[in-house]
Amino acid sequence: MEHPMTRREMIDGSAMALGAVCTCEQAGGAPARRSTNCLTPRLEPESLAIANEVLTIELAKAACLAQEGSAAEVVDPERSIGLVVVHAGKGEYHALSRLCTHADRTLCYVRTRRVLMCTNANHSIFDLQGQVVKGPAERPLTSYPTQLRDGKLLVRLGRRSS
Repeated sequence: MEHPMTRREMIDGSAMALGAVCTCEQAGGAPARRSTNCLTPRLEPESLAIANEVLTIELAKAACLAQEGSAAEVVDPERSIGLVVVHAGKGEYHALSRLCTHADRTLCYVRTRRVLMCTNANHSIFDLQGQVVKGPAERPLTSYPTQLRDGKLLVRLGRRSS
């Protein structure tokens, strides 16, 4: 007599299946340079400049932000910078802190839902303005104003809102 699949067996099997179809790497090629549910890549260092509380991203050199729906991390521990930049739509970019306000865990961009999700087991979820969609987090993420100018994305690090 067969026993029904337990919840744990279903979760384990689903995780294995998702891992098998993850697009973190393209078949036969270099790693994909766009975010997936399992990875938000680091922004290419050659595309970045930081001066006077402004992060400047030269979009022509930022391959992992080229497609709408992509995202990238910007991390500079020496300057206490840790954020996620999301290319949400044509001319629409968001810059938010990359750590969950509940568990201080890294957030991943889920492009199919247009949200940032905590990698912790409880999975706090935040919208692209940084507001909590689902807890356990109670505080919003810090968001940073962005501006497009001459093929560059300017992120104002000094003027934060949360």
